[in-house]
Amino acid sequence: MEDQMANLRLTDFEFFRIILPGSSKTKLKLPYKFARELGDRELREARLRVAGEGRRPWDVKVFDDDVSGDVYLGRGWQEFARAHDLRDGHFLIFRYDGAAAFTVTVFDETMCRRDYRRHHDAAGTGSSSSSDSSDAAAAAAATAAAEGVGDVALSQFAVTLRQCNLEDKQAQYLNVPMEFQEAHEYARREKVVLRMRGEAWTVRLKHSRRERGQRTAFRYGWHRFCVDNGLAVGDTCFFRVLREGDLRRGGAADDHVLKVAVRKADGTTLE
Repeated sequence: MEDQMANLRLTDFEFFRIILPGSSKTKLKLPYKFARELGDRELREARLRVAGEGRRPWDVKVFDDDVSGDVYLGRGWQEFARAHDLRDGHFLIFRYDGAAAFTVTVFDETMCRRDYRRHHDAAGTGSSSSSDSSDAAAAAAATAAAEGVGDVALSQFAVTLRQCNLEDKQAQYLNVPMEFQEAHEYARREKVVLRMRGEAWTVRLKHSRRERGQRTAFRYGWHRFCVDNGLAVGDTCFFRVLREGDLRRGGAADDHVLKVAVRKADGTTLE
């Protein structure tokens, strides 16, 4: 009974890891808090599945470091990382199901979520995996259509805040990833609405020319959003298109709404 209650408590437990330069390629450290929540229950094997991919899970060994007491994903992790082309700077979100399985969501150097469905090779995955992939793709497409978003992979991005994002009021800004701003025609918009915790903030966009094209940034109103939500350096913001807005009607930018969730540096979440 205690084990069942413990598993229920860990269901949908989430944490993130960042692939740092120089980090081990053969193992990945699990957060101390997650290892502590596991308690005395030994987790010796785990299954990893990339969100929306639909392929069979990857089997990975789990081990404890006898000296530090830290818990790691070991044998099998390197193969998983290679197969999914994980690189330095990639941001990974793990969701634990309470039964030795993790769903992994990957954000790459563009700060947008990777869409592995485009690279999925159906050969050798079996009919069940192929069916799962089709179902996941259909569900993602349905969600995107309902929200007026054309490409699920470009409907969201994540940014870990730096000091330049939190300067004095007149100097604060947040650059929007190029792929995201082009996908949603930010060059034709003047503002966006950020929604979090049941409230809304209007943020004006600043456009500037660069060698590689136009750059768009969150500018006026971004400071108020940060202050009102107590954001700090090291916090990670996740932006997802909630409503696209119709530019054909003159580009009512206030119709373009982004849902924001924040994972604080201490592991707590705002959304």
